[in-house]
Formats: sequence, structure tokens, C-alpha cells
Amino acid sequence: MNKKYEHLFSRGKIGKMDLKNRIVMAPMGTFSEERNGSVNEKQLEYYRARARGGAGMILLEAQYTTNKTDPWIDYVTIAGTDEQMKGWALLVEACHGEGAKACLQLSCGLGRNAFPFSDEQMVSSSAVPSFYRPDELCRPLSIDEVHGIVEAYRIAGLNAVRAEADAVEIHAHAGYMIDQFMTPIWNKRTDEYGGSFENRMRLVTEIYQALRESVGTDMPILIRMAAYHDFPGGRTIEESIEIVKYLERLGIDAFDIDLGSYERKQWIVPAIYSGDACMLDAAARIREAVNVPVINAGTHTPETAEAAVRDGKCDFVMFGRQLIADPEMPNKLLDGREEDVRPCLYCNLVCVGRLYENRVISCAINPQAVFEKDYPIIKTNKKRKVVVVGGGPGGMEAARVAALQGHEVTLFEKTDRLGGQLVAATKPVFKQRLRKFMEWEIRQIKKQGVKIVLNKEISADSPELAGADRIIVALGAVPAVPDIPGIDGEKVLGVMEAHEYPERIKGDKIVICGGGMSGCDLALELAMEGKQVAIVEMLDELAKTALLDNRNPLMFRLEDYKVQQFTGTKVLAIEKDGVVVETADGIKKTLPADTVIHAFGMTSVSRLAAEIAEKYPTTAIIGDCVKVGQVDGAVRNGFFAGWSIH
Repeated sequence: MNKKYEHLFSRGKIGKMDLKNRIVMAPMGTFSEERNGSVNEKQLEYYRARARGGAGMILLEAQYTTNKTDPWIDYVTIAGTDEQMKGWALLVEACHGEGAKACLQLSCGLGRNAFPFSDEQMVSSSAVPSFYRPDELCRPLSIDEVHGIVEAYRIAGLNAVRAEADAVEIHAHAGYMIDQFMTPIWNKRTDEYGGSFENRMRLVTEIYQALRESVGTDMPILIRMAAYHDFPGGRTIEESIEIVKYLERLGIDAFDIDLGSYERKQWIVPAIYSGDACMLDAAARIREAVNVPVINAGTHTPETAEAAVRDGKCDFVMFGRQLIADPEMPNKLLDGREEDVRPCLYCNLVCVGRLYENRVISCAINPQAVFEKDYPIIKTNKKRKVVVVGGGPGGMEAARVAALQGHEVTLFEKTDRLGGQLVAATKPVFKQRLRKFMEWEIRQIKKQGVKIVLNKEISADSPELAGADRIIVALGAVPAVPDIPGIDGEKVLGVMEAHEYPERIKGDKIVICGGGMSGCDLALELAMEGKQVAIVEMLDELAKTALLDNRNPLMFRLEDYKVQQFTGTKVLAIEKDGVVVETADGIKKTLPADTVIHAFGMTSVSRLAAEIAEKYPTTAIIGDCVKVGQVDGAVRNGFFAGWSIH
């Protein structure tokens, strides 16, 4: 056993349940269930892989106890039936078969935070605005409906016992349905479920009592709740401490603690801007207030997890997206192979982004996630000579997967280093996870015996292509440079150049032309260094097309560091004294600048790719040289290009 993580791999107890280590997989929706809500093979293999990977307990994604609340979960027609119990039993056995305990997270819905997949009115504790449709009020649940929720939990508890689950968890965090009853800003009721602390706690109390009656005294009952909501009028840490003390007296066996709500949506699935172990201090406050175990989620690394348990800030550590990215992380740590752990990027692009599309999730850097049986890595009995052109993330992933399957792979990169655009993109301190991923890819292709040829530019006529059985072209993209007067001036840099050569950034007044994610990331990086930064963007919002869960925390950080924002503003010219702009109402002015950085996006390197493909028809063209995108497109396309070689 790796002594570096001796506390993380010590045994622990929740109530009477014994766990082999302190690693818990966080509950995360996969949207992979069948149309009626029943379990399918994708779910089973997904959870089986993470149990096999060494986690002490798997906390299964939210299992809906009823379909009578949120309109969007009316498809879960098996809620409360034997059919649902049978599915739970399959999931539990998949976890048990690989040596992990299984906990069912039980939910009665998201209430005002529900996905707006239909035009039906949302429901909540009270007539409060829907989060996704703030102009529409939710319908308050009736007393009979509230009683129906409690009864649904009672039935769910009985089914959890029959399914041989090890524990159950009450889903009460993030301002979801139960939290809407617990919190005054959302609970405006005047009946026995609203008003006083006792009344606001009545629903969660009755749910707990119904569950305890069903599961008995031996099965632990956990609850997931936010330590605080992080918006004006939301729950404070002091109010949460009052609640957890009450719930401990009631009989709750452990608290699963995170942060936030949808109002300032930056904690539900924290992005890279949150830093490591971003919720630990809040969990530590709860740990000081109770005498039962506390579980903590939120951007943990193995090192922060070990320290958290060692220092008594929490008793168990949750890994969520990290276990999507690498289900084998616990075993790799235990075996002293931490350099082989594929680091989660916390990019949210596929694991979260697909939820908004009502699609089955996966992972930006692990396409096998939720598709374990669809894309197995199998050694070939027909070894091919594979040439990969381009050493960025897509090319490296294609080379890695092709080599894993037994092919002979040579990778050509025209520069003196691997990584492509990642080399520059990983410079900000808040993007060190992306740097770790780049370094992981480089290590893995070397371990798999990929022949790496640097400083070698390939054309369609290169003899290196002639002997290849398969060619994969991953040439990436180059910065787009519009025809703006002065854009080639001495004080002007491109965003990639600014990342790679920070010494070329002169002075303290910086104007960034282009307010997409790359421009905003650079603005934050420079503002953190003490620069006076302004962003100019033609659209009416910065990073307008970015995922909400990534955009919000970035915008909050830009505000914290007082980055000026000129939206709806056009760049007319770059002059000696600064940037000449025109606002939406036609006003022209000059923004003073010591250095100007343009971040107008990227342009595909498609011509060479097309020439190679025309000469060698079996060529696969992937990544930005097909369509400019983010890291998920490059890596996933690289995986499929390497995997599909037969």
C-alpha cells in the first residue's frame, strides 16, 4: 500500500456500515437510464467500472422516489414499484461484486430548479420564480402532494432494503425541492410546512422518519445539503449549523456537505476557477458542529483528500468528475501509480453540458465513460502502421489509443514539443489541471511505445506517409487575425503569444480585444498579476456561448479583480496610445493601453489536411482542423480515430 495516502485508505464507519477506505464516489446524473427510468446496461457498466476502480462507496445518481412533482421527471413511471427495486438491486450488486458499498441517493425532484424540457409549470414549496424561467412562478405543492412525497420515501426505503443497498441519502442540497422547504427565501407557506424553523424542517423530518421506519436502525441514512447558499437571502453557515445539529438529534448518520445554489451558479459543479478542495473549509465548520461523519465533495485532489481526512476536516472525501475521468484512480493511488491517474479538467463540457441537451453524459477526456462496453480497448490481431500528424491533444490521444490496441504508431510534430495549443493554454495558474492532463498524455504515449518525431513538418508529399496503413491528421488551428488597422503593431500580441511569452506584455494597462473564453481567461490571469485590464467585445455579453457553470464563476472572478468590460463595442483601430473603439450607440473613444492583445478566436488548418486526405483516402481528419472547438472535441475525436483502426 502507498503510505502517502494512508489516511485516505484507512477504514471508516458510517453508522454501522464499514467502508474499506475514505473515498466515496459523488452522485452525478448520467441520463443513461431507460425511457421509463429503469436501469440499463450502460448504467450498470459505468458503476461497475467505478466500483472496480477501488472507491469505498458508490453514491448512485439521484433515484426519483416519485414522478408526481417536476414535469420533466414524469417519464420515471417505475417510481415506487418493484420494477424500480429490481433495477436498484442490479446496481447494488454491480457495486458489491467489485468490493464497494452502494448508497442510493433518493430525490423527490428539483422543484424550481428543474430542467425546462417542457412548457408545463414548475412546482415548488411556494409560488417562487422558476430558475430557468424567472418570469414564471412555480405552483406551490398542495398538502396532499407533500404527504405523497413522504409516502414515496417510505416506499423507497422498503425497496432499498429489498435491493440490499448499504445506505440511503436524502437529496436536499443546491436549492432543490427539499431545500426549498427548508429555506425561508423559497418557503413562503403559511401552513404547517412553512414559517417557523420547526415547520420548515417538517418535510425533511417526516421524510427521515418514513425512511427510518422502512430501513430500520442498522441502515445509515445520510443527507446532502449545502453548508451555505452563497447569495443574499440564502442560507448562511450559521443557519446550516443549526439545521445539522437538529438533524443529528433526529438521527441522521452522516452529512454530505457541499456549497451553493443556482442563484450564483458556481458551486453545483465547480469550475477551474474555484481552486482545489473548494468546499472543504465549509465542511470543516459543519464537522466541528456534529459528532457523526461528514463527507465533503468539491475539486479535491488526492493530496487535498489525504490532508482533509488526516486533519479531521472531514471523515470521507467525495470524488465525482475525477472518477468519471478515471474510474481507476483509487487503485492507481493505492498501488503507487499516481502518475498514471488521468486528471479531471473540471471543464464541465460533456459531463454537464450534455445534461442541458437531455443527452447521456460522458467525459471530455474519457469517451469510455458511460460507454464502457461500447468502446473497449482490445489488442488487435492485425497490427497496422499508423502515422499521426500533429502533436496536440487530439493527435496525442489518437496515438495513445491506437498504440494501446497494439498498432505501431509514429507521431510527427512540426515544433520542438508536444501539446499544441495546450502549451499556451495551460499557463494560467487556474489551468494547472489542463497542464497535468497534457503531461499525462505525453507520459502515456511514451509508455505505450509511440515513436515521437519532433521538428518535422509533414506535407501530402512527405515520404513518411507512403508506408502508413492508416493516417490521422490533427493539425489544429491558428489564431484568427482580422484586418484591423494597427493589429500588426509593436505593442500588439496574439492571445497565444501572450500566454507563452509573458515578458512581451509591457506596462500595466492592458486591453484585450475579443471577449470569448480565451480572452476572458487571459484577462483574469493578468488581473490576478495586478494589471489594469479591459476587455472589448462586439457581442452584448462576454463569453456568451460558454456553459453557464463555467461562465458564472469566470464572470464573478472578473468582477472581483475589477476587469473593465466593454460589451457591444467594436474595435476600429489600434494606435500608439491605445485601442480606438465604437460603442453600440455610435460613440467613438480611445482606451489607453500599454499592451494590446487580440483574442478573436482560431481558424482551422484545413487545407493541408484536405491535401493529405485526397492523396490517402483512408486518412482520418480530427480536431480543430475540421472545426474549431474546445479540448473535448479534440480529445474525443482523437480517441475515436485511434479506437476505430481495425
